[in-house]
Amino acid sequence: MRDTRTDPAPVPAGALFLTCLKVGSLSFGGGLTGWLHREFVQRRGWVSDDDFSATLAIAQVLPGANVVNLVVCLGEDLRGPLGAVACVTGFLLPPVLSVLGLALLFDRLGQFPAVEIAMLGIACAALGMLLQICWLGLKRAKGSPRRLAVIAAVVVGVTVLKLPMILVVLLVAPVSVWLVWRRG
Repeated sequence: MRDTRTDPAPVPAGALFLTCLKVGSLSFGGGLTGWLHREFVQRRGWVSDDDFSATLAIAQVLPGANVVNLVVCLGEDLRGPLGAVACVTGFLLPPVLSVLGLALLFDRLGQFPAVEIAMLGIACAALGMLLQICWLGLKRAKGSPRRLAVIAAVVVGVTVLKLPMILVVLLVAPVSVWLVWRRG
């Protein structure tokens, strides 16, 4: 990724760790990409919207959990290997500890209806954050028939044709890259 930040000084590894620790602590069960976008792009200005989207696209193609790939790539872009380690450690520490604690708690309280209602509320909030990211992508594509065609191809491939995501990426990504390269 190219560095488009106005401040050429590297982001301190401690700041990356604490930011990812915050995101890892406050978001549970989804919506993580939205939280990361808010922290890295909107609040701190460490990366541009375009760089975040490009990094997200790369993270989704890599094997493994997309959001973990995203924090590794963001950390590496901003501070090199130390940044990648700081981001992934900060990001994964809270969920690992939370899952262990919640497993013990849920084992004792899972039969209560209020617990089920709370989990549904959390899932709805996460979906809302994901829809926000999708909306931002559509707004950026507005006015570009090529971008809208790529988005439509992915949506149709995954939702209508029920193709595996990896197959859709392998089919659509080369066309998308060619369209951007051709535009030049």
